[in-house]
Amino acid sequence: MDADALLASLRRRFVLITALNWLPNGIGMAVLIVLMDSRGLPLGVTGLIVALYSLTTVLLELPTGGLADVISRRGVLAVSAGLGSLAFCGLAVAASAWQFGVLYVLLGMARALSSGPAEAWYVDSVKAVRPHADIRKGLAASQTAGAVSLGAGTIGGGALALAPVFPDSGAVTALSAPMLLSALLNVVLLIVVVTGMRETARPSDGGGFGALLAGVPRTIASGAALGVRDRALGRLLTTALPIGIAVSSVELLTPGRLLDVTGDSGASAGAYGVITAIGFAANAVGSAASGLLASLLGGGGARTAVAGTLVSALGLVALFTTGSLEGTAAVAAAAGGYALMFLGLGLRGPVHAELTHHRVDSGRRATVISVQSLLMQGGGSLAALTLPLLAGAWSIPGAWLVAGLILAASAALYLGAGTPPFAGRRAPDRVVEQGTAEPSAAAGHAARAALPRPPR
Repeated sequence: MDADALLASLRRRFVLITALNWLPNGIGMAVLIVLMDSRGLPLGVTGLIVALYSLTTVLLELPTGGLADVISRRGVLAVSAGLGSLAFCGLAVAASAWQFGVLYVLLGMARALSSGPAEAWYVDSVKAVRPHADIRKGLAASQTAGAVSLGAGTIGGGALALAPVFPDSGAVTALSAPMLLSALLNVVLLIVVVTGMRETARPSDGGGFGALLAGVPRTIASGAALGVRDRALGRLLTTALPIGIAVSSVELLTPGRLLDVTGDSGASAGAYGVITAIGFAANAVGSAASGLLASLLGGGGARTAVAGTLVSALGLVALFTTGSLEGTAAVAAAAGGYALMFLGLGLRGPVHAELTHHRVDSGRRATVISVQSLLMQGGGSLAALTLPLLAGAWSIPGAWLVAGLILAASAALYLGAGTPPFAGRRAPDRVVEQGTAEPSAAAGHAARAALPRPPR
């Protein structure tokens, strides 16, 4: 297989894995809160269970990223798929708070394990074939597939719960159907990961599996330190904080705002479902159009990231303007602002990922992705603690304006981030024949000492 054909094959597998990774979550999460309510769990208990999921994800984010870099991207993602399948199977029949709590911990573990391995595997596999190959197209296609899968899964999961597949009462009910389908799709993901993510074995330094595990803390520390030493990478990672604030602001405050303007809980819930689907669609469109915008702006990833960030901030400002509207006009304006914000995030996403990967060596790639994910969650937590207070003291649209201004200011972090530290003379393609193991991030551990240090 020649280099171009192999690169196309890698891109197709990466997109498929990303779609299968997000589709079960969209299907299952669409009805999980309703499922717990139908099993008699009070809203307060449901909130604690969801918080347990978030806590599990945060605590395991960095360790699982280091594990993927040190041991195996394929192995870590396969374990994630297995845990996801087990968790969704259990959720289909769970009946008590402690059962839901345990299963949500498993979901959190699966989520943390899935954060970064596929993307790190794709980038390293592409660079192993052609060191200066364009990774933007694959990253954009992957993010488009993820957004489409989430949107389709959310709609499909809700529709499946309404279908007469199971009875309305008993251990397995109509709300169990999306859980069982999600479990099945995780099994499909597991098979695709095991057969499609080919990688070489990790170097053991003669110490066996225990020595590999001992290298995880070192890899985590090294990845985090890289973001400090490389100032441009540090700025790129820092942009995750305002992104987390922005996303959390709309997720937290939009339902309440819709209830205010409609005056009816059923109407507001229906409107929010439609607006959420619009957001997923806008994100997919933005991801797909990211490369075109980059070409129009002269091919600069940093300029495209700035433009996408400002478009997202404009969406939050548009949400602020809904403060003077009521009824249908307010709902329509909220949908427009929501779509604009997620369109900008889609435009920004692929080029931001490309800029980040150009500044990270193979052996720390998944770890740095986990650092970025953790920072985004930190931004979301900060928003969850402060924006509701601001909304109460001022207004929900006012809180959106503050989030939009913070996001707009973060566009300055992309200045000077467009020059990769590992740029150099173009290396020849390294073609791997179909059916053999493809080089992957494993080579990074052996070669890391030969790589130049990122500039301070």
